[in-house]
Amino acid sequence: MRQIDPYEPCMCGSGKKYKFCCYQKKNDAAAPSTAGLSSSAHTKDVFADLFAADEDKCLESFDLNQKGLQLMRSGDLEEGLPYFRKAIATMPQIYTASNNLALCLLVLGRLDEAIQVQKEGLMASPFPNPFGLANMATFLYISGDEIGCQRNIDEAVKLKMPSSDACVKVCEVLARLRRHQDIIDLVDRCEFDDNPNMFFYSGVAAANLGAFERAQRDLRRVGIGFPKSGVVRRYLQHIKEKTPPHTVRGDWPYVSSIHEVCPASLFSAGMRTDPDSWVDRRVAVDFCETFLNESVADWEEIVALISTIKHPEAVNLLWLIAKGRFGPDELRIRAATELSTRDELAKDQKIEMFLKGRTTEVALGGIQINPDFRFGNPLPEKLDKKYEKAVLASEKGNADWEKIEQVFLEILNEEPDYYPARYNYVIALLRQNKNNEALPILRDLVAKYPDYLFARATLLQLLLLLNLDDEADELAQSTTLPQETHPAAFATWMVAQTVYHEDAERYDEAYSCIRAAHECAPQLTSVKRLWEAYKDWDEDEDEDWEEDEDEL
Repeated sequence: MRQIDPYEPCMCGSGKKYKFCCYQKKNDAAAPSTAGLSSSAHTKDVFADLFAADEDKCLESFDLNQKGLQLMRSGDLEEGLPYFRKAIATMPQIYTASNNLALCLLVLGRLDEAIQVQKEGLMASPFPNPFGLANMATFLYISGDEIGCQRNIDEAVKLKMPSSDACVKVCEVLARLRRHQDIIDLVDRCEFDDNPNMFFYSGVAAANLGAFERAQRDLRRVGIGFPKSGVVRRYLQHIKEKTPPHTVRGDWPYVSSIHEVCPASLFSAGMRTDPDSWVDRRVAVDFCETFLNESVADWEEIVALISTIKHPEAVNLLWLIAKGRFGPDELRIRAATELSTRDELAKDQKIEMFLKGRTTEVALGGIQINPDFRFGNPLPEKLDKKYEKAVLASEKGNADWEKIEQVFLEILNEEPDYYPARYNYVIALLRQNKNNEALPILRDLVAKYPDYLFARATLLQLLLLLNLDDEADELAQSTTLPQETHPAAFATWMVAQTVYHEDAERYDEAYSCIRAAHECAPQLTSVKRLWEAYKDWDEDEDEDWEEDEDEL
C-alpha cells in the first residue's frame, strides 16, 4: 500500500496539497470528485444521453469511482486502482475514472501506464474532456514529448470547460509552458467562478504580464484557506511594494514546490534508472529551477544536477543565473563556469555579472578546466620518473633547492624542449633569490608558450617584485586565456592577478580573482594563503582599507 506524502499535490486534481484537500474530506463519503465532475447535477447534464440509455450503469460507475476516490483521500493509492478500473469497465464513455486512475498512476511512478490509461480514456469517451487532455499534456511533457504536450493542450484550450476544475487543470499546463495570456483568456471565458485556483492562475499570469491591477484583483479573490495562501499574501505584498519576487527569472512562479513540477519519487527514480533519457527532458530543468526558487541554500547540489542535463533549456537557465541577481555570488560564478565548460562562451568573451553588490564585467574566456590536461610531450619513462621525483622534492618544506636546480638542468640537457622542466628550473632559481637569472628565462617561456599560465603567472609576480610596473601592466592586459588548461594553472594565474590588482589597490578585482581561484583549486597553498585574507571580505572593506591608509 503506497501512502501519499501529505504535502504532495492532491490526486483529485484540485491543485491543492493533499493535506489541505482530500485528507480533510476523507471521512466525508459524499465529497465530490474534482478530477472530472464536480457534482452529480453536472454529471447528469454532461452525460444526459448516457443516463437516458442506462442510468443504472452510470450510477454504478460513479459509485465505483467514488469508492476509489475515498481510498485516494485516505492515501491508499494501490487499493484505489481496482475501483477506478471497474468504473471504467462499467461505463468507459464516462471519463472521470480514467482521469483519476491516470493521476493515481502518475504519483505511483508508473508514468507509461498513466499515459496509456489516459489515451484509452480519451479514445473511449465521445465527450469533450479538457481535463483528460490536460492530463495527457502533463504526462507527455514529463516523458519528454514536448510536441505531444503542445498538441494536447492546444486542443484542450479550444474546448468549452465543463467545470471549474477542468479550467484549473488546463491552466496548470499553460502555466508550466508560461503561456500567461492564454491563462487569462481561458479564465475570462470560463462560465464558473467557484474555484479559487482559477483566480490564483489568472492573478499570477497577470503579474507575469505586468498587469498588476488585474493581478491584485484576482489574487484578492483567493480565500485565506487556499493552500497557496502564503504565496498569494507574498505576491500581494510584492505588488504593493512594486518589487518582483526573488526568483531565478525575477518572475512570478505558479509552482512553489518541486512536487508540482513532477512527483519527486518519479524524478529521482528516473534519474537513477534511466538517466540518459531524463537528462534530455525539459522537466528536469524545471525541477532544478523550482528547487532553486524553493531552497537556494542547496544551490551547489542543484548546479551539479544542472551540469548533467542536456536539454537546451539547461543552457538558458545557466545564463539566467549567471547574468541575474538570484542567490549568492558563488552560484553565479558556478553557472558561468558551467557555461564555459559547455563551450557556450566565445574566447575572450566578457559578460556582465552581479558580484559583491555591483555589476562588473567578467572575462571567463571560454576556458575549459581539465584536471587531466598535460603540458608538453611525454618524457621517456626513466626521465619522467626523475622529473616526478624532483617535483615532489620541491614540495617539501626543507627542499634542497640547489640540488633540485641541478636535477632540472640535467633533464633539460636531455629534453631541452620540455618546457615544464624549464619552468621548474626557474622556480628553483627564484627560491635561491636568483631573480635576474630567472627573469629572461620566464620572458622566453611566455613568448614561446603563451598558453602556459604557470610561467605567465610567475613572470607577472616577478615583474611586480622588481617594480617593473609598465611591463606588468602590458603582460596582464595582453593576456588571452587558452581554450583549455589544468585547474592548478588557471588558479595560479588568478592568484597572480589577485596580487597584481592588490598592488594597484583594486580590491574588488583582487577579490573576484582569488574567489575564482578558490572555486577552481582551493587545495593549492598559494590559494589557501590569499583566500584566508579575503574569505570574509565585503564590498565596504575596500573603503575601510582606504580610510586606514589615509590615517597613516
